[in-house]
Amino acid sequence: MDLPRDCYQRATAFVTDPAGRLLVFDHVGEPEAGTQVPAGGIHLGEAPVDAVRRELAEESGIADAEVVRKLGEAWRYADHGRVPVGLEEQVQHVFHLRLDRPTAVDAWEWDECGDGDVPLHRFALRWVDLDVAAAELWPIQAMWIEPLRCSIARR
Repeated sequence: MDLPRDCYQRATAFVTDPAGRLLVFDHVGEPEAGTQVPAGGIHLGEAPVDAVRRELAEESGIADAEVVRKLGEAWRYADHGRVPVGLEEQVQHVFHLRLDRPTAVDAWEWDECGDGDVPLHRFALRWVDLDVAAAELWPIQAMWIEPLRCSIARR
């Protein structure tokens, strides 16, 4: 799909564990950010599937999740001022990823360092049932819970 160059593209990771729980996180010290799933901007020239793997590793430390399938795309206009000026139109590429093994713990904290060693964000990650996720996530992410359920059932 060819997208306009002035469109901000994001990759979003809905990661499930062997029990069918979803990985979510909260920003430590930033309750206004709400509960989210790993997601972030796609670099120029980067494929969405590569971006979703990178974002998951950066925001959780998980680098070995299997991409099950792309759940879809959603377009929106971002009027919140958190994207580069001129890139208010967004497309969100949404993927289902799966871990074939349980993590050592059900909850942990992770520092996202980006391209350097200085932490940019601290995330409090946890596994939750899909019903809990549907109630806690922002609407732009919660709308993907039903397609995720279908993806889990098809596996």
